Amino acid sequence: MKFSSNGSLIFVAGFMTAILLAACGAKPSDEQQVRELVNAVEAAAEARDASDVLEHVSDSYADSAGFDKAQLQNFLRGYFLAHPRLELLVNVESVELPVDGLAQAVISVTTVDFTDLDAQRLKVEFRRSGSTWQVVRADRIAR
Repeated sequence: MKFSSNGSLIFVAGFMTAILLAACGAKPSDEQQVRELVNAVEAAAEARDASDVLEHVSDSYADSAGFDKAQLQNFLRGYFLAHPRLELLVNVESVELPVDGLAQAVISVTTVDFTDLDAQRLKVEFRRSGSTWQVVRADRIAR
């Protein structure tokens, strides 16, 4: 590419540098952050680590099954003990951001096991506290 003057070359180089720096410093969108949180919870669950799963769950967690965070912790520990190997197929079907700091997602989770295939759909609610998103509710929904 030929430029008629050094000024044009400097302008193009500066412009490209500004674009690259802006892209590197770009903050992920709220939807991206929620999707990353889902991926982190999936990885923690597959590693069968209740503590890592629960670090993404709000202290005010409650669901329609009557679980709070402590009951969810007990359930996860028992589930992980009963399932020495866990593989999940997780699909975020939709993410909605109705107001700032609130996200709602429909997520399908399939537990892959040689003897049992368990598929569920969940409606999950997330709240942002500062720059961190946490799960505050997760309810099963009919397929």
